[in-house]
Amino acid sequence: MPTSAVIEALPVPQIVDGKLFHEVLESRRSRVGSGLSWPDVERLLWYACRTIHNRGIGRAGIPIEWRRAPSAGGLHAVQIICQMNHGDLNPRIYLPARHAFALITSATEAHKQNGKDVEAVLGRTAGCTLRLIADTSKVDAAYQHGESLAWRDSGALGATLCLVAEWLGLKSTILGFAGNSYLKTIGFSEDRFLAVGAVQLSS
Repeated sequence: MPTSAVIEALPVPQIVDGKLFHEVLESRRSRVGSGLSWPDVERLLWYACRTIHNRGIGRAGIPIEWRRAPSAGGLHAVQIICQMNHGDLNPRIYLPARHAFALITSATEAHKQNGKDVEAVLGRTAGCTLRLIADTSKVDAAYQHGESLAWRDSGALGATLCLVAEWLGLKSTILGFAGNSYLKTIGFSEDRFLAVGAVQLSS
């Protein structure tokens, strides 16, 4: 996380009376809608991604976390950077253990790069892009050939995000790019971090 990031604690959302699980499975589609608010994004992250609790120390001395999406060894090496396409354009790193955002205030090119990437796939930009970024040093410390596990975790996390979005009445689609060109715009070193896809979230 960049040293210039400012931490913003997020409120716990009210209990949602959403669709039943079989209704979510039957109705989920890849769709792009219109803009949405930060509270919409925060609610999704609370239900889909927050750390429920820790389960001690695992491989390579790294804490094991229990979250909604499965992850190799419970390491959860894939993090989410939220890039809104309108309004407040500063990227925000989601901190699952704290249900908080780390605000990246010096990434002036991030919005432009994100818009370029998303428009190339969807033909337009709408809503918020959830960038999936793997900390390869974390997964490599515990496993051989860690990159393959990072991609597996990214797929599981993307599917979880899309299912929870459907439950909350939001639209989502997994984007067909890795996104490494975005890393340098938010101050992440390509020697340590690997872009492993993204999910577009909209209303």
